[in-house]
Formats: sequence, C-alpha cells, structure tokens
Amino acid sequence: MTRGRTQRGRERASRGLLEIPTGRPLIQAVDHGPGVRLDAVMLGASGDRWVEPFLEANRGHLRRLGVLANVETRGGIALRLTPGPRIGAVPLLSPATRRVAAGLLIAPRFRWSALGAVLGDIGFATEPSLGGTPLVPGSAREVPAWLLAAPVVRRLEAFLRHRKRGFSEREEVRQSPRGRVDWSRWATTHVPSGRWATLPCHFPEPDDDPELMAAVRWTLDRLDDELAVFHEASAARLLRTRVSDLRVQVGAGPVRRPPSEFRAGGSGWIAEATQAMGWVAEERGLGGSRVLDGMSWDLPIDEVWEAWVDAFVADLAFRCGFSALRRGDTTRRLNWSTTTSSMRMLIPDSGLRGPDRLVWVDAKYKAHLQLLTHRGWSGLEEGTRDAHRADLHQALAYAALDEVERVDSLLVYPDLSSDDRGRPAIATVASGRRRVRLLLVGLPFGFHSPDHREKTLTGWRDLLAA
Repeated sequence: MTRGRTQRGRERASRGLLEIPTGRPLIQAVDHGPGVRLDAVMLGASGDRWVEPFLEANRGHLRRLGVLANVETRGGIALRLTPGPRIGAVPLLSPATRRVAAGLLIAPRFRWSALGAVLGDIGFATEPSLGGTPLVPGSAREVPAWLLAAPVVRRLEAFLRHRKRGFSEREEVRQSPRGRVDWSRWATTHVPSGRWATLPCHFPEPDDDPELMAAVRWTLDRLDDELAVFHEASAARLLRTRVSDLRVQVGAGPVRRPPSEFRAGGSGWIAEATQAMGWVAEERGLGGSRVLDGMSWDLPIDEVWEAWVDAFVADLAFRCGFSALRRGDTTRRLNWSTTTSSMRMLIPDSGLRGPDRLVWVDAKYKAHLQLLTHRGWSGLEEGTRDAHRADLHQALAYAALDEVERVDSLLVYPDLSSDDRGRPAIATVASGRRRVRLLLVGLPFGFHSPDHREKTLTGWRDLLAA
C-alpha cells in the first residue's frame, strides 16, 4: 500500500487542504453609500482584540479614502466601514503581520461609464492620485483602464514639454563640411570612386536619450492598446487622442520595454515619467485581464462634480447670451477689523453675468435635493438639516456680492431622480428693489447622448429666463 493510502497519510493530506490560504478578498462600496461590514475572518485574524491593531495599521489608508470606521458588536466584533467623498482603492493590512490581507475599493455612486463621460467632458481636469502603498488585491479587473491611464499620459506630456536634449555624435556624408571631416576616409574611398565633392563628417547633434525615447514609444503603444478596448467610453477616446499627439511628438524609432534600471533614476519630470512608465511595464497602472492586483489610488469625487458643473455653466452661458464666471475667477475678501477672525474669502464655484443680472452656481455633491423631494424638511435627519442649512446660508451670502437688481443663487446637486419629483425647488427673497431667487437644481452626472445634453441645456435656459 502506498504512503498516501494510509490513515496517517490521508489525515496529513486533509490537513494540507485545510491549510491552503484563501484568496485575499476585495471589499467594495460606493461613495457616500451605506457602510460595509469587515470582520476578523476577512483579515485572517481571530479573537476580539484585532480592532485596535487593525485601525493603527490602516489609519492612513482609510483616511486617504475618507472612510469612517465604527465598531459593531452584533454578531461578533466587527468594523463598519462607511465611505465618504472619495473613490479609490487601498490595501488593508493584517492587524498581526502588517502584510496585505484584503483590498478596499470605493467605486463611484454613478456607473463607471458616467464617470468616464464626465472626465472626458472636463478633459481630466481632475485625475486620480496613484501609488504610495502596496498593490490592492483583486482591484485591477474592477477599475477601467482609462481612469488610471490619465496620470500616466499627463506625466509623459509634462516630460516631453520640459525635456532637455543632450548632444550625441553623428556621422553624415555632406556636400559642405560640418564639424570634423574624415580626410583619410575621403582620400581612400571617395576620391578613387569619383566622389571627391562629398565629405564624410562627424559632428555633435542635439538629441534625446535613445533608451528613454524607446521606452516612451513602448509605453505609448501599450497605452493605446489598453485604451482601444474601451473605445465606446469618451474618456478613453480623449486619452487615445492625447496618446496619438504624443506619438507624433516622439516620432519614429526603436521601441523597447522600459528597463528597470532607469525607472528609479532621474529627477523632476524625468523621474515622474519613468515611474509612470514603470507602472505600465509592471502592469500595475492599467489593470485589465493580465493581473488581479492593481495600484492604490484615490480621487475626490466632489472635486470632479465641481469641475463638471463649471464646464456645464460655461456651455450654458453661450446658450443664454451671458458671460461665464469660471471656477476661481470670482473672489471677495472678508476684511476683519478685529484680531479674532474666521474665513478670509468668499469664492463661488461658478456664475453667469448678464445685463443687470447675476447667477451664482454652487456645486454640491450631496443627495439633499433627492431627500427633500422624498421625505420633506421634517423627514431629514438633524445632521442633514444642519448641513443643508449651512449650504443655504452660503448661497444667500453669494447673492450679496454685487449690487444688481436680479440675482439667482443656485445649489446644484447630482440628479438622482427618474421622475418629475427631481424638479427644481425655488424660493424668493425680497430686499428693497432687489429680487433674489434661491434655487435647488439637479444636474445629471454626465450625458448619455447629445440629445440628453441638449434637453438639459434647454431646460436650464428656460429656468433662468423665468
């Protein structure tokens, strides 16, 4: 009888199967969404004393995504991880070994395709911050390539704008002398063959590092291949256009995978570019079907929303015959006359200016409008009412920034409604001859077609004309 057939052999085999480690889980949630439960089993921990060591080991990772961790005792000791205003992916470290035990992915509340449409329309004015931690288990196949490709493209663009060429020795047969003429070669090869009017010359020529440029070409080719899979996403199409422009700048030449020896070298623009090329070469930055583990990253979704609303307001201004006040263009200083002071500036997000008319627009990535339409003011939680009350006071403060007869102050929220209950809420405040309107308005998070965009612009133009 063979060893494996004995009782002792079968027991050893069964113990071995039980000891095979399971895959490290990827815990998923959405921004501003409900919390997810994290228990000891997910981290390979045991007992009731893992919570504090876990929080100590992962405090920076949770803070990066704005995730709140609260202890739960129902059904055993666990943590409730509640997402905040950031999307992204981070590893979760074991409370005992401080090694990666799981991953946490906070996806956008709206679909990835909607996020792609928004980022494409704003030209990736806001993009994710990459790296800084170990890889995130299981995240690579969940995150679309175009999101993590954007910082790589930007770094390559910056490198090519700021690159400094060195000098390399070139050899060329010329009609006129340049640099050093190889007279010996001329006398022995050119004169006997009747080419006495051509001169073999050696001269220094400004040129890029050939190894570095070969790596750039390889990276651009790989980016284009990965983004081609997402050809229906506007964000991917935009990035492919930028990649195509970079390929024209780089020109033809050798193509080689970035070697590891120069990825950590250089400084400034070169260091950032080589690091980004390393991400692509190691298949960390793009994810896709090749790998399971992806890079850590984070993106403040509320900043994406503000940039999206600002771009929409600029488009709306043209339709209404107004001039657009872009984000950051308008500031009003608060001049404190005492030693005790508070905030120093009022800075509206965006606005529109017309003859004797001002429209201030403040983007709020919150569900307040939806909650009000479904529950009413009395149905809101006290914390939500306090936050909304502060937003209203802020909007009314903007209405006092200029002395014009008609002022509209808008709080713009993501449109979460599929029916007419998402219609604007409008209030009027009288102040002498001035007419101030306060509007709570919903705006779609990205447009799914040109007709959708046109319908939304027309609705807003009619609203402001009322």
